[in-house]
Amino acid sequence: MRSPMLRQSVIVAAFAALMFTSPIVAQQPAPAAQQPPAKELPPPAAQAAPKPPPEGQPVNVRIEITISEATGPGDPARKLVTMILADRQNGSIRTSGWVRMTQERRDVMINVDARPFLLRDNAIRLELGLQYQPAGSSQTATSTDVAQTGLNERLNTILESGKPLVVSQASDPASDRRISVEVKATILR
Repeated sequence: MRSPMLRQSVIVAAFAALMFTSPIVAQQPAPAAQQPPAKELPPPAAQAAPKPPPEGQPVNVRIEITISEATGPGDPARKLVTMILADRQNGSIRTSGWVRMTQERRDVMINVDARPFLLRDNAIRLELGLQYQPAGSSQTATSTDVAQTGLNERLNTILESGKPLVVSQASDPASDRRISVEVKATILR
């Protein structure tokens, strides 16, 4: 009798072992299907560092700006601003003051920003910014009203060394006054 009982005990034990281990086996992830090994990506191409802007030549440029203001017939009033800058370098001049007009004080100014670039064949590219605010003198409706206007411009132009060029002409919106700007850039060697 021992033999059938032993057999029954072994079957019960095997059944119990199967019952307790099947939830553990079910929780384990199934082995993944064999995937080909991932291709190793090459490192991202190193982006070329941006080239620094070329250094300017060791040469100075004299910049002369003549502002001519004409009202009616006669010689125009002239204002002259001169600066010497190295190739590809910025320069600024700020001048300001005030004048008494009838019963009030008026601010006046000339502000210049410039940057020359030497080119081939004795040529110069000039970045120029100009703000000009004269006292103004145009009479309006009453004798105590005085108009105040100004000129504000930013431009790029090509100049030949030593040759003046009128780069802008503007009319005053409140009077018959005309403002001309002439620039001469000379390479100093």
